[in-house]
Amino acid sequence: MNNRRAFFKQMIRVGALGSFSMLNETFAAEELIETIDHLQSLPIEEAIQGEDFWKRIQEAYAVSKSYLNLNNGGVSPQPTVVLNAQKKYLELINEMPSHYLARDLPRNRFILREKLARLAGCLPQEIALMQNTTEAMNTVLLGIDWKAGDEVIVSKQDYSTVKLGWEQLAKRHQIKLIWVNLPAPIENDEAILKIYLSKVSPKTRFINLTQVINWTGQIIPVSVIAKICTQAREKGIFTLVDGAHSLAHIDFKISDLQCDAYASSLHKWLCAPIGTGMLYVRQDKIASVWPMYPFDSGQESMIEKFEHKGTISLAKEEATHTAIQFHQHIGIKLKEARLRYLKNYWAKELQAYSNVRFYTSFKAKYAGGIALFGVTDRSPNLVSAKLEKTHRIHHTMTNLEGIKGIRISPNIYTSLKDLDRFLEAMTTLLK
Repeated sequence: MNNRRAFFKQMIRVGALGSFSMLNETFAAEELIETIDHLQSLPIEEAIQGEDFWKRIQEAYAVSKSYLNLNNGGVSPQPTVVLNAQKKYLELINEMPSHYLARDLPRNRFILREKLARLAGCLPQEIALMQNTTEAMNTVLLGIDWKAGDEVIVSKQDYSTVKLGWEQLAKRHQIKLIWVNLPAPIENDEAILKIYLSKVSPKTRFINLTQVINWTGQIIPVSVIAKICTQAREKGIFTLVDGAHSLAHIDFKISDLQCDAYASSLHKWLCAPIGTGMLYVRQDKIASVWPMYPFDSGQESMIEKFEHKGTISLAKEEATHTAIQFHQHIGIKLKEARLRYLKNYWAKELQAYSNVRFYTSFKAKYAGGIALFGVTDRSPNLVSAKLEKTHRIHHTMTNLEGIKGIRISPNIYTSLKDLDRFLEAMTTLLK
């Protein structure tokens, strides 16, 4: 409780709570804490509809008032308190950069790994700090000792740059890519298991999985991933999970996935500074994966070997501590439920139109806060252009593997009023 009080008082001091900055900071902090505590004591379905509370969270972000951002799945804005922390650390590090790099960096990175481990549900010795999911994924892809003829199971619904990485490896090392295709949506655990496990052969070396599919928001349940990974381990097959859209979005623990490696971006749903990510490698697998860059002798089995990449901007890592705090004060269960509530709020309205098709499940087990829809009698290019240029609503357009549509991904700072603005625009477009 004291930590929470101190954190929100800091938010008030830096003006991160908008109108609260004009009030007595102790009173305002206590008031906000009481609101959070009250909501967390309520049934989840009641708490997620407490618009007065969510308005306070919305005030913690400094976002565009004229342009509506519904592409938080790409990059989310940071809460003002996180942005201010990054500015502060940039100035602090700049005062004596070499001293910071030599003395403070190792200790601070260890502390950040500990915090991420508690957040993600694994050991600190299994987490390496990265700049994004792409870097983390490719660290593993390029770190395996491939042999010609090795088979890799990969999905057509995996992220585009990940697929490009696999295609490049196939050319370089003559490995064979075994493609699977997931229907959109898919709401059957056994069907998902069969799609992947039916492709396993004596030559299978690696299985690439995506926990929350970028394009559609499709969730592959933890229990399904765990079964695939457990059976793969029994056969000596390495498993890697793309978690770009799962960390700080849905409630799970990496250890429950039973995977050998996991990659995620922190600048998406955690709302950490842009250019922050993480790589998890199961402790007994670290030695079998080469890092991108050379490492010191004796570090073969140490997660730190993946962080050797020369000098990078470090203020963003320091500010990630604050992003984790902000996230934890709200709580993942409440956050996940709110994100799903926002998705359902707009999606169920559009579902009523006969010419709107959803590629995303409405079942909580198979989707969170992201959804993709298409308009059967309109090209996605036309709908996208109207939303962006006429209505100033930022989003993502998808045209991939037979799926054509608009992806909408709100975040916790998104209000129902924002979504009403989007629905009003869509009503105009659908006439």
